[in-house]
Amino acid sequence: MTHDQLVLLLTIGGGILLLLAAAFLMLFQGATEQEIARRITKLREGATVGQPESSRFLPALVSLMRRLGNGMRDRMMSAKDAEALAKTLAASGLEPSKAMPIFIGAKLACLFLVPILTWLGTVLLGYATGKQALFTAVAVGVAMMLPNWVMGLMRRPYQAALRRGIPDALDLMVVCAEAGLGLESAVERVAHEMKQSNRPVGLEFSLFMHEMRVYPDRRVALTNLAERTGQPALKRLAATIMQTLKYGTPLSQGLRTLAAEMRNERMIQFEERAGKLPALLVMPMMLFILPCLFIIIMGKPASQLMGVFASMHH
Repeated sequence: MTHDQLVLLLTIGGGILLLLAAAFLMLFQGATEQEIARRITKLREGATVGQPESSRFLPALVSLMRRLGNGMRDRMMSAKDAEALAKTLAASGLEPSKAMPIFIGAKLACLFLVPILTWLGTVLLGYATGKQALFTAVAVGVAMMLPNWVMGLMRRPYQAALRRGIPDALDLMVVCAEAGLGLESAVERVAHEMKQSNRPVGLEFSLFMHEMRVYPDRRVALTNLAERTGQPALKRLAATIMQTLKYGTPLSQGLRTLAAEMRNERMIQFEERAGKLPALLVMPMMLFILPCLFIIIMGKPASQLMGVFASMHH
């Protein structure tokens, strides 16, 4: 590394550290004021106030990402892209109004920090200029996709938990409807019970219950329930409830029919998975099970045969 490269590296690194220090000092000052206001509010309410947390690094970092995302959201994304991102965040179990600024801020931070750190690493390792440019370009692509990969990792288990828990929630709704509970009471009971066994389903039904109480038209809450997660089962549930509200049919009858259909679909899915098992077990059997069987069965005769050939040779 030449003297000019070392000076440039130290200058860039010092500038980044100064910017981060200034940002965190501003955030810590704002966090301190918010902590004081929170403690005063609790004291007015007569509640006990505990000691403040010793580590504020993570809240400060989240606040920084939120401010950065709020400042750049309108400049980076159109209304259509923002709506698509909001649906993706909602399908991952996050509140779009709170998660979207953090997501955008994290994407911007990754877009700048990951290539810079990669380039600094290549310079410190003494790579040639061509390798530095190559690794930096790869880092730019990784930085652009890294938040999306993280969001995908969060979305898959949430959607899987919804698929597992919706049939059970429907069965519980059938029991509540046959017991004489109304729609809101049944949804509230299902939300309360499902939070213990399946938290994503409990959260979705809890949000559905609150929206039914807030919106004057229940169809708005049903539409949001159908579109929020993209689950076909929730879409069919919303359509069934809309039909009962429109035509006055018994809620328990419609829910019982839908629950029976979903149980049949679950059994069909289990049968499909069971049917795929023989094909999936072919490669593990050829690679792991059959060689072990050959060793166990042919090991002793092979060793005896080798001993006979050895004695004949001598």
